[in-house]
Amino acid sequence: MRIISGTLKGKSINFLKNSITRPLKDSVRENIFNILQHSNLIQVNIKKSNVLDLYSGIGSFGLECISRGAKKITFVERDRKAINILEQNLIRLSITKKALIINNKIENILDMNKEKFNIFFLDPPFADSQYILNLSLIKKKKNL
Repeated sequence: MRIISGTLKGKSINFLKNSITRPLKDSVRENIFNILQHSNLIQVNIKKSNVLDLYSGIGSFGLECISRGAKKITFVERDRKAINILEQNLIRLSITKKALIINNKIENILDMNKEKFNIFFLDPPFADSQYILNLSLIKKKKNL
């Protein structure tokens, strides 16, 4: 795995392979960012954005955002092993100051959070249907 574009382009990302965490593939990330950058239907400016990366895993989406100029990324992940890999990536890429890692349930964070975010990214596990409630919380709290 690697960073696709930006100041960290080409840098490798350590990842965790297990039955719980599935990293977001490079090609999928590249397609997401192409849509965000080139779509006429949505207006998203990653530069200087405050990004919330929910179900972040090893943080490949948030790391890509940092590389592309995002101001701050808040990573939310419950799996401690994935967080350890994310922390290693942040240290190795020297970008710890732009990141906040929260080890908690997403619904707890959304309910307590007062911060405004420009971009939300959710990549829940296939079996998790809790993301529907989380989307409702985001809408209710108007964090976007």
